[in-house]
Amino acid sequence: MKKNVLALSIAAMIGGFAGSASAAMTAANATAFEQNDGGAGHILVVPYFTTQNNNMSVIHVVNTDTQNGKAVKVRFRGAANSDDILDFTVFLSPFDVWTGSVQADANGSYFMTADTSCMYPDIRGQKQSFIQDRLDDSWSAEKRVNNTKEGYIEILNMADVKPASDLFKTIKHSAGKPTCAETVLSQTLSINPETLAAAEALGYDTPSGGLTGDWYILNVNQTTTFSGAATAIKAVDAAGANARGNFVAFPQDSNSPAVSDTDKYTADPLLISSAVDKGGVNRPKLIQIANYDLPDLSTPYLTSNVGVPASQASSLTAAVANNGVSNQFANDTLIDAKTDWVLSMPLRRYSVGANYAADKTTDNAYQVFNPAVVNPATNQPFFAGSFTSVDADGNICVDTASNTFYDREESSKTDGAVVSPGTAKKIRLCGEVNVLAFKDPGTSVLGATVARQTATVNYENGWGKVNYGANRAFPVVGSSFIKLMNSGGAANGFSGTYGITWPHRFSK
Repeated sequence: MKKNVLALSIAAMIGGFAGSASAAMTAANATAFEQNDGGAGHILVVPYFTTQNNNMSVIHVVNTDTQNGKAVKVRFRGAANSDDILDFTVFLSPFDVWTGSVQADANGSYFMTADTSCMYPDIRGQKQSFIQDRLDDSWSAEKRVNNTKEGYIEILNMADVKPASDLFKTIKHSAGKPTCAETVLSQTLSINPETLAAAEALGYDTPSGGLTGDWYILNVNQTTTFSGAATAIKAVDAAGANARGNFVAFPQDSNSPAVSDTDKYTADPLLISSAVDKGGVNRPKLIQIANYDLPDLSTPYLTSNVGVPASQASSLTAAVANNGVSNQFANDTLIDAKTDWVLSMPLRRYSVGANYAADKTTDNAYQVFNPAVVNPATNQPFFAGSFTSVDADGNICVDTASNTFYDREESSKTDGAVVSPGTAKKIRLCGEVNVLAFKDPGTSVLGATVARQTATVNYENGWGKVNYGANRAFPVVGSSFIKLMNSGGAANGFSGTYGITWPHRFSK
C-alpha cells in the first residue's frame, strides 16, 4: 500500500497522473457587475419561459470564448415565488452552441434537448419532467402542474475548463460530438470552491464569461413566434474590462454541501440561518440545502464579496435594477391585435422568499427576507415588509408608484389602467414573473395564469410607462409581446398570425 501511494505521488510530481500537472487557477479580478447591452456575459437571464396554451419555449446558449471550455449552471425557476423546478450542468467547448426546449404534457413542463454538448446528469435525448418538490405541498395537483408552466431561467458560468485537461478533452467536440466520459465528469462530484487543488487538477479555471443567449416562444397551432436575447450581466474589473469571477462550481447532486458554512455561498432567505420574517422573527434554514442548490446567482462571484453572499446579491440586483420601464401596446381591432407585457424580477428571490409552511394570510410568517440585501445607492432593502403584501394565490406583491399611458397622438392618462380583478389604478407586481395583459381578460397573447393581471387602458394603441417610486428600484426585465392577425392571409391559405417582441426600455 505504501509503495502504491509513493508511486502515485511521484507520478503526480512528474505529470504522469492524468490532470495532476494542471497549473493553478487564474486569479479572480472581477470587482463589479454591469448589465451588458452587447449581449455577452458571465450570467444570462431568460426573463420568461412558458408552456401555457400550447406554447413551447426554446433557449440557445453560445460560448464565444475561442480558447476555454465552460461549466455552466442552468436553473429553471417558477413564476410564482422563484422555486427551483429544474437545474443541471452543461459543459460547453470553445465555439459551442447548446440548445434545449421546454414543452408540456399532463404532468406539467418538461425539458428536452437533442444537442450533443455534455450535460450532467446526462439527460440528452430524454424527456425530463420539471420537479415539483419545492412547490407548496398544500396546492392542488392541478395548481402544482400549472406552476411548472411559467417562469424564468438562470444561466451561470461557474468555471472555465482549461485546454489540454482531461475535462476539456472529454467535452471538446470531435467529428461533431464530444465523448462526455462518465469517468471524467463524475470527478466533478467531489469538487466545490473549498477544494481548489482538486478542481485545478481536473482542469477547472476561474470563469471568464463570454456567454450569449437567445430565446424564442413558439406556438405551432397559432403559427406565432416571439423571440429575444437573454439579459447579459458581465463581471468587470476596476477599469471596466471583462474580468474573471471566483470559482463557484458545486457538485450536481443532492448531497449536503461539503463546505464549512453554506451561509457563505447563498443569500437565499429560505436557505440561510439569518433570514427574518415580516415581523423581524428569525426563520433559519426553511429549506434543507443540497449541492444542486449551489451555485445560485448570489454565490459570491466578485473578489470583494467572498464569503458575503448578501453583498453579491446586492451588487447583482443593483446592476439589473431600474426606476421604471416603458413600452408600447397595441389592441387594434382591425388586425385583432393583443398585447401582454412580461415584467420579470429574476433577482427578487435573494431579497424575499415565500415560506409555504406558514399560512399565506399571516404575512409575518409567510414572507421571509434577507435584510442584508440592500441597494448600495441608498443602503435600503430592495424589498421590505413595509411595502410588500401577499395575494390570494400566495404570490408576494409590490405596488408601483404610478403608471402613465399615452395614445399615439400624445394624449395621456396617469394611473389610467384599471387593473382587474379589483379597481386598483396602479400596477401591482405579484410573483417573480408578472404578465400584464392589455384589455383581454381571456388567454390574451401568452396564456399566462400564474401571476397575471388584466389592464384596461383608455386607448386602443399607444405606449406606457411604469414607475416604482422615489428612491426605489426593482430588478425588472422583460418585453412587450404583441400578436396580430392578417385575416386576408388566413383566408387565402397561408399564415395570418404574427408575433412582435420589443424589450422594455428603462431608466436608472
